[in-house]
Amino acid sequence: MFIVYILPYIIHTDAFSTHINSRLLPPSWIEGGVLQHFLGTDELGRDYLSRLLLGTKNTLNAAFITLVIAVVIGCPIGICGGISKHKMRKRVMHHLFDILLSIPSLLIALVVICILGPSLPHTILGISISLIPRFIHSTYFAVQKILNKDYIISDLLDGVSYLRLTHNTILPNILSTICVNIFQGFGVAILDISAIGFLGFGAQPPEPDLGNMLTAGMDIIYVTIAQALIPGLAIMLIIMSLNSIGHGINRVLETGNKKYGSA
Repeated sequence: MFIVYILPYIIHTDAFSTHINSRLLPPSWIEGGVLQHFLGTDELGRDYLSRLLLGTKNTLNAAFITLVIAVVIGCPIGICGGISKHKMRKRVMHHLFDILLSIPSLLIALVVICILGPSLPHTILGISISLIPRFIHSTYFAVQKILNKDYIISDLLDGVSYLRLTHNTILPNILSTICVNIFQGFGVAILDISAIGFLGFGAQPPEPDLGNMLTAGMDIIYVTIAQALIPGLAIMLIIMSLNSIGHGINRVLETGNKKYGSA
């Protein structure tokens, strides 16, 4: 993923310059392709590699902003709900967010976009709203599980404040759960942003993202199949890499927690 941010400074090509005489060139390794346009050109003669890098960058940036908003709002609410003493408030929160989780995140995002209008910022807002219940729900249940441990009950009986208990004991023990949800949420955000872009409600032309590039590729699939496959392969590789990184971090954190617990 870091290549997306580094490579544009190396190849020095413009993703928006059109060259009508170079329309729909195939990738350079296919007959008729040129090395100057490594992945060929689109229907307006724009360099496809440059647009792919910019589109991937836009999708990743939008997914990251979406994730930050959802984590910053969702995790504190989930922790506060989990340690709350009011049973009625807990039950209301529990059932309310169960209802919200039953609604597909893409549907919530589409409702927001239909109200505010199609654009990438509105897509970010809509998907952020749809991801917040996910983080509240997972954090809430992780805190509830930790609160039943003997050492937590012992600290509460000793008069330890909930703020100190959260900082010193609860948060380190639920960190693996939060990290797993962050990487899963990142993948969901990328898929949702790409899906909304594919439907034409995300980034508006000529600004590319992986979704609208996939739509453009499908329109000319009978002319060149590469531009219909490459954005989909990019989405697949990003999701696979995120899942691998998340799984590795989760194993490291769980190993650390086991050692801490056994000590």
